Amino acid sequence: MAPSGVSATMNKRLVTFAGSALCAGLVTPAIAQDQFETMKDSCIACHGEEAEAEADVPALGGIDAYYALLQLVAFREGQRENEIMNGMVADFSDNDLRAASEWIGSLPPQAAPEDTPDQARMDAGAALAEEHRCNTCHGADYLGGHQMPPLRNQREQYVLKALGDYKAERRIGDRAAMVEVASALSDEDMQTLSYFVAHLE
Repeated sequence: MAPSGVSATMNKRLVTFAGSALCAGLVTPAIAQDQFETMKDSCIACHGEEAEAEADVPALGGIDAYYALLQLVAFREGQRENEIMNGMVADFSDNDLRAASEWIGSLPPQAAPEDTPDQARMDAGAALAEEHRCNTCHGADYLGGHQMPPLRNQREQYVLKALGDYKAERRIGDRAAMVEVASALSDEDMQTLSYFVAHLE
């Protein structure tokens, strides 16, 4: 399924830039890290462990640096739309993006919620995840990888928002497959899947 309205050239550019940036060595000039340090508190305020658990922004723990770099470039280039993120990185240099993605990649994986999950909802979510082969791309343990985000213990409201955005084709990028998957999901399905991945132990 081709990603409608998305430039294949831009997608190739994002992958090429991210790959060459990592190969060249993240955060080589010291000034890049200094510049990112001035923004880090803002990142932590929204994405950190102390942020509201029900927020519809992602927790960053466990995200691979390469994947993070792809997303940051997409935000800067306007290929992924989010008013706050687009504004945050609009003036970031390539070195700033390298510094930010390396920092994200250094964060530990998200911990499971402390509350005991509803087993019936978990069973229903597991069945949906198997039906739609979520672990084919996101890994057997839903921990993501070099070009895929982790789903395990991600914030429930963020996963729900992401699925809704894919279904409405508000978010496409290089993830056209997710548009196809989400288009087959009902609102209840999306809620069940979001609950399931958020509460994996």
